[in-house]
Amino acid sequence: MAVRRAAVAWAVAIIAACGLLALPLVAFAATSPVTIQGSAFNPPTTTVHVGDTVTWTNRDAIGHTSTSDTAKWDSPVLPNGGSFSFTFTVAGTFTYHCSIHTFMKGSIVVQAVTTPAPTPVPTPVPTPVRTNPPTVAPTAPPTTATETPTAAPTSAAPSATASPTVAAAETPTASASASVVAVQVTPVPNPGSGPGPLLLGAAALAVVALGAIAFFLVRRS
Repeated sequence: MAVRRAAVAWAVAIIAACGLLALPLVAFAATSPVTIQGSAFNPPTTTVHVGDTVTWTNRDAIGHTSTSDTAKWDSPVLPNGGSFSFTFTVAGTFTYHCSIHTFMKGSIVVQAVTTPAPTPVPTPVPTPVRTNPPTVAPTAPPTTATETPTAAPTSAAPSATASPTVAAAETPTASASASVVAVQVTPVPNPGSGPGPLLLGAAALAVVALGAIAFFLVRRS
């Protein structure tokens, strides 16, 4: 079934193609008349195009023919009022005569069918697109390197509190030493020796204490 449908489709396509090929001949085909009168072909020269037809009609009382010199066509004897037609499918110049009256001569000029040149389609001119100029970023001025003056090294100022600190640190030491000395110097009271050693120890302790106080006051002032 499918093969039959394909064959039918091919046949239809071929017929359509042949019809399209024959369409220009049908559309441009024309018929040009030639009258036989006074023992002459009128007009003697006829110009047609490929696919056109020439029809000869006898207007004389006697019979005539239209016979090609190259045997391309040959009409029967045409009586008065008789006609004969021939279609030209090849371009060229074809001469003919009357086979009964050989002095009667004529010619058919067949021109090739010219295909009209296609009308050129104007090419659209592209509309120029206006583009904005590129934005140029402002250039920053060159940065000048600024020299930073180097500060001169400053000498460390002597600490004003060094001496008092040392004195303060030494003061307890001196007191401690005095106390230690006092402790070491102070003899263990002997109940059987009398008040002499005690007085000497108290006096020595008082002297050391007064000396320490005087030394502290002098240092502080």
